[in-house]
Amino acid sequence: MDDYKKAVLDIYFKDRTDSGRFTSQDICDNLRETVTLTPDEVTEYMMGKGYVLVRYDDRLVWMAL
Repeated sequence: MDDYKKAVLDIYFKDRTDSGRFTSQDICDNLRETVTLTPDEVTEYMMGKGYVLVRYDDRLVWMAL
């Protein structure tokens, strides 16, 4: 993943308190006006930052530990 994409994701997740709400696709959609991301890129980023996937209402959402 390009450094600028990581930088955008770092800024997006700084001080966020809505853990357990978004899927990888949701995050792509939320940032689409700023940067083009794929769900695979978001998944790689989130796993690298220590987030885990949890099942919520038949969706896999990202949860901070």
